[in-house]
Order: sequence, then structure tokens, then C-alpha cells
Amino acid sequence: MSAPTEPPAPQLAVYYGPATAPALATLTTFSRVAVQAPLYTPEQLAALQGGDTCVLAYLSVGEDHPLGEWECSPGSAAYHQQPNAAWPSVVVDAAHPLWHSTLLTRAEQALEHTDGLLLDTLESADPAATLALLRHLHAAFPQAALWANRGFTLWPALPALLRGAPDSGVLFEAFSTHHTPYALHDTAGLAYTAAWLNEVRRSGLAVHALDYADRPELAAAARARAAALNLPTFVSDRALSRPGGWPALEEL
Repeated sequence: MSAPTEPPAPQLAVYYGPATAPALATLTTFSRVAVQAPLYTPEQLAALQGGDTCVLAYLSVGEDHPLGEWECSPGSAAYHQQPNAAWPSVVVDAAHPLWHSTLLTRAEQALEHTDGLLLDTLESADPAATLALLRHLHAAFPQAALWANRGFTLWPALPALLRGAPDSGVLFEAFSTHHTPYALHDTAGLAYTAAWLNEVRRSGLAVHALDYADRPELAAAARARAAALNLPTFVSDRALSRPGGWPALEEL
């Protein structure tokens, strides 16, 4: 009997927890990390960049939410629309000029000490307005790495925009598992993600999965599917609070 296929080692860690010394030490073992830059000092971000680690700053494009000194009280801004009940965030009017200036300011602040941006909530706001906003963002920061979290409602225009960045790709969140509740996708869900994986690969973009687990057997299932598809995946909890992923391989 042949040995089971091992999934590709995760190349991208996604961690939204605090910048503790152990977390920083773990993150530096990855070639690329996505963090919430406002929670870090410039010195901590520099420490992450000190090796060969590309640091991506999380940036929510289609929703506003509190982060560090960025406040968000639903309805307090002209670009606010409906709250997202699943998270402490508010869907925005992506075409609003004030949101454009707000997002560009946040991107500029994040890019002072990072290499690029992980673009999140791309499917929350109007697709045409979101694409226009992304083009503006790329034009303002042409040297920034750009990774999109899914963004399939922006296809087929999104790949060409991302390919203009010096380092780009797609983070395929919830590729094999989801977190509310923690479970493997059903048959239809697995077929959906497999079809979109093929589509992303046809676009020529790099792709990396992000899966969720609360128990070893679920993490193992996500990793086994990733191995079968030759796809690296980072497995964590809903809060993305584990810098090395969950569970660590030695815990399986």
C-alpha cells in the first residue's frame, strides 16, 4: 500500500491575533504572512520582514470595521450601508468618494511597514464599484503585492488587475471546510470550490487555500483534500488566532 500523499507545505500563514514574541517567531518561518498591521508596531513588522517573509496587511475593501485606531460605528459614515450580522462590520458603498479616500489612507498607513495587501470582503459591495476601487488602489501603490481573498464575483476582470502587481494571487478561504459550524463542505460545496480552483489556475494566478477546523479529524480532512489537489492550505480557527495553524501537524 502506498503512503498517503502529503499536502504541500503552507506557504502563507493568516494570523489576526496579537503580535506576541512566540507568534512573531512562528510567522517568520513562513514565506508569506497576512496580519492586521494596525495591531503591530513598526518594529514588530520590521522583524517579520527581516528574513525572507513577505508581509501582507489585511485590508477590508467592501466592509468597514474597527481595527486598531480605525473606528467603526454603524451608520456613522456616509458610505455605510447595512451591518454584517456575522461580524462587527458594515457593508459600504464602494463607489462613495469618502470610502475611496478612507481606504486609500488605510492602505497607505499599512504599506508604510508591509510589502502588500490581503484584500478581503471583495464580494460584499457592488462589483463594478469594487473593481474601480481596486484599480484606483493599484494605481496608487503599483509596487504593492496584492492578494485577493476569493473575489469570484469580480471575475473575469480581477485576474488581469492582480497580475499587474509584483506579487499576486488568490487566497481561497473556506476551500474544503467552513467555521459556522465547523464542518466539511457538502457535495455541492466541494464541487463549487473545485470548479473555482480550476478557474483560478486557468487565470495563471497563484492560489493558496485557507481552511477552518476545531478538531484534528476535520483539519486532517482539509489537508487530505488539499494534498489530492496539490494545493497548499493553512488550517486555523474562526478567529485566525493560531500563527502556526490549527492543529499543529505534531498534534495530529
